[in-house]
Amino acid sequence: MPPFTRLVIPDLFLEELVEHARREVPLECCGLLAGHIAEGVGTVTARFPVGNDTASATEYQSNARDMLFAFRAMRERGLELLAIYHSHPTSAPVPSRHDIERNTYGETVAHVIVGFATADPDVKAWWLTETGYREAE
Repeated sequence: MPPFTRLVIPDLFLEELVEHARREVPLECCGLLAGHIAEGVGTVTARFPVGNDTASATEYQSNARDMLFAFRAMRERGLELLAIYHSHPTSAPVPSRHDIERNTYGETVAHVIVGFATADPDVKAWWLTETGYREAE
């Protein structure tokens, strides 16, 4: 069961996230969204871009040093990890088999994907399980 049922990403962070994904095309980007949980709502108040060590168009491996920096900053600021984000440079924002297989967080965080299957980027959030996924609100 997720620790929150609704994810709120303020426009500023959503724009930054999409811009990060756009800058990395044709490779996948990745990062973390953090903030506070209250009354079942996770509200993003910080974004942490993370390097993709695989430098791949079809998968990502989060850079360990960037992850350490992000988690240290979250701890210092009293923030909770709410979501992991990444991009699909040439496809829709739907979790791939790799995304599901490599999900080490279960349903404790949402997964936000920016897809570039069309000219305008599309952003969707998902809860990933061991065998599948469902769209997050």
